[in-house]
Amino acid sequence: MDVAAAQALASEGYSRRKIARMLGVSRNTLRKYLSEGTRPPPGGKLASYLDKVAAQLSERPESRAMDVYRRLKDEGYAGSYDLVKRKIRSLRKEGGQVGHAAEPGMRAVADLERVETSVGPCHLFTLTLEHSGRIYAELSERPDLDAFFDWHQRAFRFLGGVPSEIAYEKSRSRLLKAFVGGSGVHLPMARFAAHFGFTPSVAPSTAPWSAGRLKRPIRMIEALFLKGYPFQSAEAANPALQGWLLGREPGDAETRDRLAKDQAALQSLPKTAF
Repeated sequence: MDVAAAQALASEGYSRRKIARMLGVSRNTLRKYLSEGTRPPPGGKLASYLDKVAAQLSERPESRAMDVYRRLKDEGYAGSYDLVKRKIRSLRKEGGQVGHAAEPGMRAVADLERVETSVGPCHLFTLTLEHSGRIYAELSERPDLDAFFDWHQRAFRFLGGVPSEIAYEKSRSRLLKAFVGGSGVHLPMARFAAHFGFTPSVAPSTAPWSAGRLKRPIRMIEALFLKGYPFQSAEAANPALQGWLLGREPGDAETRDRLAKDQAALQSLPKTAF
């Protein structure tokens, strides 16, 4: 959870219920973080062993929780068996997606939703690289299919290439359903994807990387950038928005390394125009 974002939202007067919904966490988790003012390691004592848990379940899907627990104990794990059992149950329930970021260049997640500005409603498109977390965002007063394709192309140029897959959370966005396709992918979208070499997919609403990371950029931008921004037009706001997002990126070596790997694995843009 982004504690800084939670604290900023709380200082703006948002209720804990609304902050929890925006950031995709439980109210109990939010209450603990806000009261402590620090960010505990996600997963507690199990945090540094999550990769080992995932690896064992990948190699031996039939592994019992007790087998995994004993193996972790041999490697120095000092936490409880119940914590391991709950994590394994969660991983299996959610299809093994928890704790697994996409491989570099593999997947981006897209979202589109109406947001409020100081002068009225606008639409916000985001495309987020799943491995590194880099976000491209663009505001538009009049979204249509041509604009939707243009947003993608500007995002590809900004991000440095094209991911292998783009997941669309259509179940939560009427516009995404219209632009991508109601059931499956409609022909214009299929042709666009084929031209740029990516696979469009539907993000399952139960997957945490979907419900969390897809929705969070829009909610974060709406609460922390658009609230109080002197909005005049989408065209004028977009450069400021992208600069603001870049300014929020952590500058540590690990983040830079993830981004470099992500960009190196992206596909090149096609030489011919769509």
